[in-house]
Amino acid sequence: MSKVSLNAAAKLAGVSKSTISKGIKSGLISYSERNTSGYQIEIAELARVYPVVLENMAEPVAVQSPGPIADTLGLAHANQLLKQRLDAAEEQQRRTDAVLEDIREDRDRWRQQAAALLSDQRSQPASHSDQYERDTPSSSPAVPGFWSRLLGRS
Repeated sequence: MSKVSLNAAAKLAGVSKSTISKGIKSGLISYSERNTSGYQIEIAELARVYPVVLENMAEPVAVQSPGPIADTLGLAHANQLLKQRLDAAEEQQRRTDAVLEDIREDRDRWRQQAAALLSDQRSQPASHSDQYERDTPSSSPAVPGFWSRLLGRS
């Protein structure tokens, strides 16, 4: 991360150096190191406390950066690996979408079949139970109840 001095941090935040210093001493702002030239404050830490910092970044400020990245070959390899993982994830997503589409088609076919079966049952004039009741004789002799038999009433 980029680090700035106390003076540059005050300019970025739009406050005085004493305000930044008090913030460091109270623990509101953390600093990454303190050397003979003073505090070194991370810009991200400063932006956390003072959101105005991001707006003031257009002004030239002396920023200490860690230096150029020397391992470009390693980064290119990591980039290639990430591209391969992205391609694999996109292929998996395509397969998942195809399976989902097949499942939806199956669902729609089952739904149509169920609707056809239901409409066939509703269109029949009588159910099987009605036909059974019509075929069985309903004129069976009435059997007297328990109390009628007990008391001799028939």
